[in-house]
Amino acid sequence: MTRFGSIAMVVGSALLVTLTACGETAATAQNQGFQRWWPSTPIPTPGPSSQAKSTPSAPVLAVPPSVGQAQASGLGTPTAKVSLTDALKFDPAATRAKVGDVIQWTNTGTTAHNVTFTDPTLTSGTLNKADTWEVKITVAGSYAYHCTFHPGMDGQLTVAG
Repeated sequence: MTRFGSIAMVVGSALLVTLTACGETAATAQNQGFQRWWPSTPIPTPGPSSQAKSTPSAPVLAVPPSVGQAQASGLGTPTAKVSLTDALKFDPAATRAKVGDVIQWTNTGTTAHNVTFTDPTLTSGTLNKADTWEVKITVAGSYAYHCTFHPGMDGQLTVAG
């Protein structure tokens, strides 16, 4: 074998190894600490079909009942108000209300925020300057919420019966 043939064989082998190593699987990405991204605005979940079922099918997963309702405005007169501030805090951080009360969040700063509850039906979209979000809780309990844009921006809503 000539010297040129040996060099060509080494270069070809190195090229083959390099190209093979370029592929990445989902498991490889997961092992490197990549995380999935989920949108902050909830995606509507379709309800059960209204069509009659003639043949058995896969079980329908039950959607947990919501503990209240939420929208930008129109739920009634707010009995408690929370500000979303440029200091990356909810003010006040802890709020108390009664079942049926309307709680209103207002972005009083210039930084975009959101109000994210565990229950996606109560979660707001992005709130820009002067935007509002209202929630009316129908089940007593303690509800933690946070801003997904700003880690550590947390709040607590306690609703008494």
